[in-house]
Amino acid sequence: MATDKDKTASFDLVLEGNGPRHQQIERAIRAKIQSGAWPPGYHIPPEEELARHLGVSRNPLNKVLRNLADAKLITRRPRLGTFVSERTDNHAVIGVIDIQNEIEKSGRRYSFDVLERRVITAREFEIWTDVDGDEKLLRLSLLHKANDVGEVFEERLIRLSVVPEAEAESFQSVLPNQWLLARLPCTKLINTVKATLPGRRIANALGLAQGEPLLVSERRSWADDDVVTWVRLSFPGYRNEFVGEFNPLLPASGIT
Repeated sequence: MATDKDKTASFDLVLEGNGPRHQQIERAIRAKIQSGAWPPGYHIPPEEELARHLGVSRNPLNKVLRNLADAKLITRRPRLGTFVSERTDNHAVIGVIDIQNEIEKSGRRYSFDVLERRVITAREFEIWTDVDGDEKLLRLSLLHKANDVGEVFEERLIRLSVVPEAEAESFQSVLPNQWLLARLPCTKLINTVKATLPGRRIANALGLAQGEPLLVSERRSWADDDVVTWVRLSFPGYRNEFVGEFNPLLPASGIT
């Protein structure tokens, strides 16, 4: 693990000015964590320093840090300070799956190919019922690879009414998930995991024989009240598993 000196950096939090102050602060901190600007183990500056930087009292700031700790995004250590939580998810049932990180942690080389990129209407993809039929969506298909071999097939829809700049982004050099989290916080997500048989396109991309099953993670993500993106990740079933943890000793506010 890196030292505190390595992990501590400037904390140029910028509040967007919408809604109560404590909600703005929480969104700004979540964005730093979820975009990777504050990586796992990052030493968050002391409360009094943050409060002075943001021009607020410590009471709303303390509430924000409690919420983030309940959400397991940060860890508060007595006498040591507050840190961004270390990643522990391994195909987590709840949460955003960082495919690049998981592949690189296993010692393999990560790369990806954009197989499809086009603008459609929601009517052309009826499975996403959160949006109106006439709404424009950016449809993407990507193949995530480990050592040049297909590992995960990603299908994604992005609402251009919420993120219009996505229409001009090629996504050839940045992953859609990283690009979105750098612009909007993920404040809510719904994730469904199921087993299914792949179509020919996905089977060929992942090198699966006929009859080999997939494990599929299908997720919808929100930023505040706006649903932003729908994504379906297909994993070869024989070498992947999804893990979830429930601890009845945790307070209700820590369960999502």
